[in-house]
Amino acid sequence: MRNLSIILNTSFCSILLYLLIGFDLDRSDTNLLIFSFSGLFLTFILIMFQDISIRSIFLIGIIFRLILLFSIPNLSQDFYRFIWDGNLQLIGLNPYLYSPNQLFNSDYLFYLASDLFQGMGSISNENYSNYPPVSQFVYFISAYFGKNNLFFSIIILKIIIIFSEIGIFYFLCKLFNLLKLPIKRVGFYFLNPLIIIELTGNLHGEGIMLFFFLSGIYMLIKNRFFTSSLLFSISVASKLITLMLIPSIIKRNKKNNLKFYISFILFFIVLWIPFLEKNLYLNYISTLMLWFNKFEFNASIYYLIREVGFYIKGYNIIQEYSIVSILILISVIIYFSFFKENKSIKDILTSQLFILSLYFFISTTVHPWYLISLVTICLFTPYFYPILWSGLIFLSYTSYGSEGFEEKPLMIIIEYLLVFSFFIFEIKGNKNMIFNAFVKNLSLSK
Repeated sequence: MRNLSIILNTSFCSILLYLLIGFDLDRSDTNLLIFSFSGLFLTFILIMFQDISIRSIFLIGIIFRLILLFSIPNLSQDFYRFIWDGNLQLIGLNPYLYSPNQLFNSDYLFYLASDLFQGMGSISNENYSNYPPVSQFVYFISAYFGKNNLFFSIIILKIIIIFSEIGIFYFLCKLFNLLKLPIKRVGFYFLNPLIIIELTGNLHGEGIMLFFFLSGIYMLIKNRFFTSSLLFSISVASKLITLMLIPSIIKRNKKNNLKFYISFILFFIVLWIPFLEKNLYLNYISTLMLWFNKFEFNASIYYLIREVGFYIKGYNIIQEYSIVSILILISVIIYFSFFKENKSIKDILTSQLFILSLYFFISTTVHPWYLISLVTICLFTPYFYPILWSGLIFLSYTSYGSEGFEEKPLMIIIEYLLVFSFFIFEIKGNKNMIFNAFVKNLSLSK
């Protein structure tokens, strides 16, 4: 009875906080925002400490998401660009060939053009779209059914994301049962406030990407390599982050490697065919490189090296750093894909966790929603540090104050000091300790 009372009370408190964040907060209200998210994260952890059924996790998670169904994203401007790209496709324009600045001064473009242009901000206005073709298809659907109504387009995107997350819930449960992991771990995804706010709340596409990625993992376990290659290609064509994880499965299907990778490449190319035009390749690569050699936000190792660069060379060494970081990333992928054992699916997923972790550790830009893939994959491993990070990364929103954008070094230091400390703590022989604390008295199949 006490257990039920705690779940109900914490869920009610969470509902109030989601209403506050979704409908009454601006990201410039940083103190209230961090306080509200901290409350959500604490109630989330408290719920996960209870003896809670999978049905209850699903029901509570759906309720939290439905609360945000009719909210306008208020922590990210990216959704304006999503709907802009969808509307460009409606009028027959390729979103990879034109930046908003190149089109906005033309005669009447489309009905929502002015609102979307103003909303997305200068950085997005200046650059070509970086969202892969499956994401573009989703944006097209939202624009088509939104019928020149921004609010309706937002609702369509939210519905698609919620259904994707229901699919993620389903495949997480299936995979946990297959891998003999505590099924309650699904709550660390489905009730995690970072995931609820950044997907349903702010409309980021990681949910769609992860649905296809997890279904691809499931088919891989079932030795359905052709179907798996198709699903992985759709995942990568939703968001490119999973591309760096594909090589790590090479030892899983040795007899079918050639067929698997040929199928994967062919499917991936087919998905791009509707957008293939002369300048697509150059435009897309130049946009992707901005994440390595121009954009800076909430970084860790890079910020330390940048300061050393300023001290020694007197200027920002991001251009040189970008080359080195890409080489390091390639080396990390090669090491974990070809030199680690990776005999079991658990081994593969652990290697993928470290690939993603090291990528984010050396990145020049780490937005909160980037961690969604890290949180999801960690659930198959003994490592809890991504869950902790998902609670700390919201400190990065303190950069958006009432007086404009300015990162707070103290907040970044607190975030990464705790994350790296916990990472080292778990790597040094304390893995599974935190996860075990949550499930010590629970059945694997509850």
